[in-house]
Amino acid sequence: MRASAVVLLLALSACNKKDAAQAAKAPPAAPVKVETIAAVEAPAPLVLTLTGLIAADQRSEVTADTQGKVLAVMVELGQRVKFGQPVVRLDVRTAALSAREAQANLASARAQKELAEEECKRAQSLLDKGAITRSEYDRQTTACTSSLQQVAAAQARAEMITKSVADGLVRAPFDGMVASKNVTPGEWVSPGRPLFTLVDDDPLKIELSVSEKAVRAVKAGQKLTLTAVARPDKEYTATITRIGAEIGRTRSLTVEATIDSKIGTPTGIDALEAVGGKEIQGRGNGETELVPGMFAEAHLEIGRMPRPVVPVDAVAKRGKTWHVYVVQNGEVFDRVVQLGASPGPGMESIVKGVATGDVVVRNVRDGKSPNVIDGLRVETGAPAAPSPAKAAVPTAGSAAK
Repeated sequence: MRASAVVLLLALSACNKKDAAQAAKAPPAAPVKVETIAAVEAPAPLVLTLTGLIAADQRSEVTADTQGKVLAVMVELGQRVKFGQPVVRLDVRTAALSAREAQANLASARAQKELAEEECKRAQSLLDKGAITRSEYDRQTTACTSSLQQVAAAQARAEMITKSVADGLVRAPFDGMVASKNVTPGEWVSPGRPLFTLVDDDPLKIELSVSEKAVRAVKAGQKLTLTAVARPDKEYTATITRIGAEIGRTRSLTVEATIDSKIGTPTGIDALEAVGGKEIQGRGNGETELVPGMFAEAHLEIGRMPRPVVPVDAVAKRGKTWHVYVVQNGEVFDRVVQLGASPGPGMESIVKGVATGDVVVRNVRDGKSPNVIDGLRVETGAPAAPSPAKAAVPTAGSAAK
């Protein structure tokens, strides 16, 4: 039995060696035909990336100037209001009664003033005739002055209470949108308590932090593009309007830019897929797609430098990394690349991973050529090259990826 087992093992070993030899003699797989293009050098924008928060042009915690019970709240969350529009009405009946009392006291004080003025005139006449002493005249004059002061005090109190009555109707301090509502009918409010928050989101602005080493590259009037975390598929334009006066403890300078447009446009490579270049609509009725408080990333072009440029369809994204397939000696090599700012429509600049003159495979974006993998043998013709004129078309402020 042992002898039979040994013979069987030797036979199997011989069969395996024969199969391996036959596999080694088999012809290699036929190369796959692909379209290629050579990376050319073209000037690409140098982009400074900044981060910041989108803010409203104005923001106010609206409060009441008087106290009272809330009778009506005439606004709702998200409602737009105009300057001077009534928003909250308070119960000021007590103040109205006090105002009537103050008016009565004012009338009484004015009557006392008129009487005192007549007394002063008679005292002056008697003093001129020597009928009264100087001390009696001084006492009468003091009484006249006191009456004048009492009238002034009564008038001030009447005006103050009248203002309290008018303050019972709280009005919007500017045009804007109600961001929060903190009061309901029946509550008691006092001066200083926030009733609602009003924001003016037209125009919106973004507050950016510029590092100390990049301060010299930033100037008022420069254009920049930005993308919000909540809207990564859209690109917005903005203009730098204000620059801070000093560098803070974080070694950065605060820069404020006003957002030019309310409606975003598709960003980067996705711009090629916009249907007919149509404008992308926002929340409706011309409302902005951005909301104060959103975190955003801004891109500012500060110069240009030559870089390798390839068509956008030669770049594929897998996960969070970008890939380009380079052909060398008839074999494909998968390279992870770092993209720079786009030098023109339909083109991508390469910061790292591809050199000028490298031959890359086209039509690999979005899985259009799933058979192109690392190590694949390919057949190519003479590689085409992008038009340098087209590659150099500037798109100021294009965002780096």
